[in-house]
Amino acid sequence: MFATSTHAEEPPAYSSLALPQGYLEKGDHNKEIPADVLHFVNPTQDTISSLALRYSVPALALRRKNNLYADNLLAARKTFLIPGEYYQGPSLSPEPIDGEEEEIRKSKIRRWMVACKVSDYDIALLYLDQAQYEVDSAVETYLSDEKWEREHPLTCSSKGKSVADRPRRKFGTQTGISGQL
Repeated sequence: MFATSTHAEEPPAYSSLALPQGYLEKGDHNKEIPADVLHFVNPTQDTISSLALRYSVPALALRRKNNLYADNLLAARKTFLIPGEYYQGPSLSPEPIDGEEEEIRKSKIRRWMVACKVSDYDIALLYLDQAQYEVDSAVETYLSDEKWEREHPLTCSSKGKSVADRPRRKFGTQTGISGQL
């Protein structure tokens, strides 16, 4: 017959297992999570795998923090967030030529232009300067200005000629070469 084992192997107690890095324990929910680290992407060298190795952060955590569902979408980014719960330390990327503040300013300009569907850079600067670079406030101001312009359309003045006053050209009755064809 079959031999049965008299000693049953017990699984180890949960307290003896170490939690993976980045997981909070039961009482740690009130602890403040450190700030995320801003990494400036070098599209020729950086990949999700290389950043995961460099910062010792799981690739899945990097994708989740940056809302990436595919690794090749990293190439379109200028900056990348490293989750603070996994990595506490300085950024391992060199700062961009313009500096971090300038990159943040440019990002706000792009966000305003997309939100308002305006491609004119000068208009974006005008509204953002007035709102001290508060994107939501600048978008709200622009949309209220657009609404006002729709409610109060520009009317033509009575001085000067309008399009309706111009004489209409009759093709084929002129004496030039175009009338002979």
